Amino acid sequence: MSAAGPATPAVRGLLLVLAAGLLVVLAATASAGVSPRAAGPVALENHRPGTRGWLGPLATGRAVEVYASASDAVPGDSVDVHVSATPSAHYRVLVYRLGWYAGVGARRVACLPACKTGELAVSEPVPPPDSSGYVSPDWPSTDRFTVGADWVSGYYQVRALLLDGPEAGRSATTYLVVRQPRSSSAMLVQVPVNTWQAYNGWGGKSLYPFSSADGRQAIQVSFDRPFDWSLPGAQGPLGWELPLVRFLERTGYDVSYQSDVYTSLHPRSLSRHKLVVVAGHDEYWTHEMRNAFDAARDGGVNLAFMGANDAYWQIRYRDRGRSIVAYKGMNDPNPDTSLKTAMFRELIPPMLECALIGVQHQGVGLKWPPGDYTVAPTAIGSPWLHGTGLAPGGVVRGIVSTESDSIPGDQSAASSCGDKLLVLFHREHGGDKDGNADSTVYTTPGGARVFASGSHQFSWALDDFAADPDEGHGLADRRVQRFMRNAFDDLTR
Repeated sequence: MSAAGPATPAVRGLLLVLAAGLLVVLAATASAGVSPRAAGPVALENHRPGTRGWLGPLATGRAVEVYASASDAVPGDSVDVHVSATPSAHYRVLVYRLGWYAGVGARRVACLPACKTGELAVSEPVPPPDSSGYVSPDWPSTDRFTVGADWVSGYYQVRALLLDGPEAGRSATTYLVVRQPRSSSAMLVQVPVNTWQAYNGWGGKSLYPFSSADGRQAIQVSFDRPFDWSLPGAQGPLGWELPLVRFLERTGYDVSYQSDVYTSLHPRSLSRHKLVVVAGHDEYWTHEMRNAFDAARDGGVNLAFMGANDAYWQIRYRDRGRSIVAYKGMNDPNPDTSLKTAMFRELIPPMLECALIGVQHQGVGLKWPPGDYTVAPTAIGSPWLHGTGLAPGGVVRGIVSTESDSIPGDQSAASSCGDKLLVLFHREHGGDKDGNADSTVYTTPGGARVFASGSHQFSWALDDFAADPDEGHGLADRRVQRFMRNAFDDLTR
């Protein structure tokens, strides 16, 4: 209202219309389970209708393969797509944003070329690995799309769908992270694309012997190649990350996304957020990433590690961030002992994971099956348990993965990781401390808090997406969902 006098009838009418519209928006967000206080771009995006059928069957062998020219992009960027089909076949490229979408799980944002036609893909060769195990096919670009102005930050699936041939209706997939330029969302989710490529054995080589054709791991792998999701140990977003994403977007948090590659290249980006969430299995970090997280935490940014075995191997990039180098030992020829591509705990001086996370991975090959978490006695009184129905001794079924994190059994390591850990959930492994699992939180002298779930499968309690073949089903737990709402509300406040 201006000082000139009372509003005219026309102005009053306009104000009534605007107020009515606001009530409609608030009612819509409330009915969708979205808090009006958090109605940012991602929350609004999830009011749009989803697209069913996005999780179609994967092609076998080399029937169709696809990779993209980028791991991250922002609106306005062009992304090249490289498709090969054996035998040659017609196909189309579909792009979906993954999220909640009233439970559907994705929305189609692009279809190349027009959805009524299809391009012909020919069979492209697979080059042999070089002496380092590096494989990069260098196929020609078959398609290009521009990230739309209305594509909000998130996980995007790029799908090459066969239209004819013996595997018509099947597809190959790769993924792209769309960032919000200079995002200052309350919550930032870091996507572990480094780990996806470390385990990717396409072309006969990965950073592991079990998915390398000759049993010898590579020391350099490329982002510019398709994913072979059929190989042992293949990692991607569906199993451990998608349940977290669905939970965050269903709940309506003000969230944005970026890859660990982007964090490494732009370390100060973490400081623009109240909370940084590490999704899934983020095992491979650069020195710049570790320093960025330490600095963000020390500067007051809260952290949440939603998987396990994070910040384990130090890597470095080549090819402007399009390939990973990992000798996996102090035999790395780099003379700087702090920069060798070994375990962070092996460096000189060591950078223990638990000094950042609170807990750390205690070894591979643990014999126990995935199991249950028990609410720890020390959790009593935690405000994050308020309204959950969880109390010390309570059991949460099936969310502790075989590969999990715990408070180090080695006393020298444990003392280096601080003595102010609050244990929230625990699993005991027959008295062998190195096989335990712990979910913890601690507070820094500056007031930042760091939560660790201690398990890859923790997110399975947050959402049960029955169509996802990589997720354990029937484990969604309302008590843990309330616990994480309490935690995220607190960490983003």
